[in-house]
Amino acid sequence: MPYIDIRISKPVSITQKEKLQSEIAGIMELIPGKNAGNTTICITDNQTIYRDTKPIEAAFVDIRLYKESPFDSKSVFAGKLFSIIENDLGIPPSNVSMNFLEMPCWASNGNLF
Repeated sequence: MPYIDIRISKPVSITQKEKLQSEIAGIMELIPGKNAGNTTICITDNQTIYRDTKPIEAAFVDIRLYKESPFDSKSVFAGKLFSIIENDLGIPPSNVSMNFLEMPCWASNGNLF
């Protein structure tokens, strides 16, 4: 039941968003128990992101997972995601931040797990 929220500082076309979400869905299985079918992805563009008081071209990725996942799996996933963002959006890893939030419970499909 992963939820991935991506905030991007520049405009992104619907075609680019489709490609980005498809590539992310394709690497979800790197994290045990996760796959394209149980993942929701939100992509928001045209965000203003600052570093050192100046706007920068950047991306922030919030990755929420139900229960704890192995560190090594998250590390491999993050590495692939850094590459996808750089290749698809031209944003280098130095301007991409990610966090992983592992939730002890999750509500979905009318149920609390």
